[in-house]
Amino acid sequence: MLTRLLALFCVLGFASVALAENKDLPLKPSAKTLSYNDALNWSFSLLLVLALFFLFIWLIRKSGQWSGAGRSNLTVLAGLSLGMREKVVLIKVGDKQLLLGVTPGKIDKLMELEGEERLFQEPADGGAFAHKLLQAMKGKSGE
Repeated sequence: MLTRLLALFCVLGFASVALAENKDLPLKPSAKTLSYNDALNWSFSLLLVLALFFLFIWLIRKSGQWSGAGRSNLTVLAGLSLGMREKVVLIKVGDKQLLLGVTPGKIDKLMELEGEERLFQEPADGGAFAHKLLQAMKGKSGE
C-alpha cells in the first residue's frame, strides 16, 4: 500500500511537470478529494502491516532464535505445568541444573543438581556421534 501511495505521488508529480512544460494545454490542478473509502483503506493497510510485524516478532521470540544478549549460559531444559498458573522448570546455569517452582507470586529453588546428579547429561565423547554422522554424509556425497 505504501508503495502504491509513493507511486501515485511520483506519477502525479511527473504528470504536473509534463503538463507545465507543455504550453499548448492549460494547466489544471489535479487535486482529488480524500474520500471515506480511501481513509478506511489506508487505516486497514496500516493495521495489517502492524499486525504482521508484531506476529513476526512474536514468532521469532517464541522460536528462541532471537535473544537480546547473544549466547547465554542460562538455558531452559524442561518445564512441566502443574496447574493454571504453577509450573516446575529445569534450567541450566553453567555446569549446574536448577529445579525451580514458578508461581505468579514467587520463584522457589526446589533442588540444585551438579555433576552426576544432573538429569540431562552432556555426551562424554564430546560429540563423536555428530562427527561420525558428518563423515558418513560426506562419504555419501563424495561417491
